[in-house]
Amino acid sequence: MSAAPTPPPQRSSIRPFKFGWQTGTFRRGLWLASWVGWTIYFLLPLLSGWFLKLAFDALATDQSVTGLLVSIGVVEVVRWAVFAVSIWVVVRWWVAGLTLMRTNMLFAQTVSGGPRAATLPSSPSEAISRFHQDARDGVLWADSWLDGLASISYAAGALIIMSTISKSAALVVLLPVGFVTIVTRYLTPRLYEARADDRKATSVVTSFLGETFAGLLAFRLAGREEAALTRLDRHMKIRRRTAVRDTVLQQTIDGISSSTTDVTIGLTLLALVPAVRSGDFTVGDLALFVAYAIELGTVPRFMARLISAREQAVVSYGRMGELVADGRIEDVFADCDVTIEPNDLMRVREPDPDRVPLKHLRVRNLTAVYPSTEAGIHDIDFDVPAGSFTVVTGGVGSGKSTLLRALIGLEPSTGSIEWNGETVSDAGAWFVPPNAAHVAQIPRLFSETLAENIALGRDQSRLEAVLEQTTLTQDLAEMPDGTATTVGSRGLRLSGGQAQRVATARSLLTQPELLIVDDLSSALDVATESDLWSRLRDEGTSTVIAVSHRQFVIDQADQLITLEGGRIASITTRSTR
Repeated sequence: MSAAPTPPPQRSSIRPFKFGWQTGTFRRGLWLASWVGWTIYFLLPLLSGWFLKLAFDALATDQSVTGLLVSIGVVEVVRWAVFAVSIWVVVRWWVAGLTLMRTNMLFAQTVSGGPRAATLPSSPSEAISRFHQDARDGVLWADSWLDGLASISYAAGALIIMSTISKSAALVVLLPVGFVTIVTRYLTPRLYEARADDRKATSVVTSFLGETFAGLLAFRLAGREEAALTRLDRHMKIRRRTAVRDTVLQQTIDGISSSTTDVTIGLTLLALVPAVRSGDFTVGDLALFVAYAIELGTVPRFMARLISAREQAVVSYGRMGELVADGRIEDVFADCDVTIEPNDLMRVREPDPDRVPLKHLRVRNLTAVYPSTEAGIHDIDFDVPAGSFTVVTGGVGSGKSTLLRALIGLEPSTGSIEWNGETVSDAGAWFVPPNAAHVAQIPRLFSETLAENIALGRDQSRLEAVLEQTTLTQDLAEMPDGTATTVGSRGLRLSGGQAQRVATARSLLTQPELLIVDDLSSALDVATESDLWSRLRDEGTSTVIAVSHRQFVIDQADQLITLEGGRIASITTRSTR
């Protein structure tokens, strides 16, 4: 009924050329402009090299070279102007490509149900590295096409011109290119393995750091900070080995490809010796060959970059594929609205689904078991009439929170849920406002204003009403800016009870048909919780399913569900209590 964590996609499903093309053509105007710009930048040396040949030939016959030197200067000025414009364009395309992938991955993580919904395969802190580094490698693969194909275009033009002067010398230039291509192809499978191992080790380190920062207080109070450092050192040793292997392989490829410039020039000069001796080779010809050979020496580097970038992209595509729905890796590159250019429109929040008034909720055989353990819930059956107040209780670990999360599609589960007799096929997509709202045991707040934390982009016309319902109105007097007060990261400027009531106000804003509450007593004192429940009951707030241990809450229940060991021990209705 809800999506399990996405498994790593099969390598056969990763299509680097298709994904690279989708990334490039997301903003095809910018990509085409970048391609044209870089191609012109790479091809202009053909013109300046030819002018250089003519200048040296003119010097040999005592002719004026002023016009030719001016022409060379103009070509170089134009080339660097093209370079500046191309950089400006390609950076905009880079940002667009990165934003596309990051937006789609974030959408898959935040959307409520549906075929594109996904869950985190690991910790949030590790996911950040996928948003950052893996998205960058994905764009880098498409970007390498610009330089690689432009350099190949230059090489083709240079070889055609050089072959009109000396075919043997022109063919010699191809030797370094062939050598680098063979070596790179040999090393790239090893580079793929090294990059995959390094990203895996990096994931372990970032996950551990995220958990450590979240639990700093526990280490301080226990006086065991050395335990964290020891564990970090163990992870870093593995990370160090994988990083060194990855870096050495990448630098080996880069070093071999970069060293071919001098080799190319040397082989070219050796191939020209017979022509120079025979007198069929002018000084201008030599100048042209040397000028072209210098530029041709960079071609192997770009070829190596194309090959290695592909392997790195395959690793990154696989990692990003774990952040979208299973079998839907192409969702990473799905066309979507992003705000990049000045004329782009801000992405509009998708509207809430149509309200379906609740008459009766029926749950049958609901089962949600955590992987590799029997913990969870088993074969849960119960009914909830509209307007009723159902309380779920039980001991620690009895499955209360799991039941609520499975009901609304936050946990993978089996069984059936019926809303007014109609089967709910996708609980994650159905149990959202205005049909349902969930108040978690631990409230999730953001470093925004109190009003924005409640509304989350929705209309705030009912803000005053929900503040009154949740008894927050009296707290506003102590806040410097009222509802415009910034609550701080994770709501740190609020007390635990205030944060819990802000989360409750958020759930009530849309007047949901079904309100699901996971233990308000975890953060509220008895008096405040009693006042809150009384207000909700008095104002006829929707149908409620709540987890609670407090007797005054249980006494108000129309139906009491007691869990034990993940199963229903008893169901008691008001008429039988």
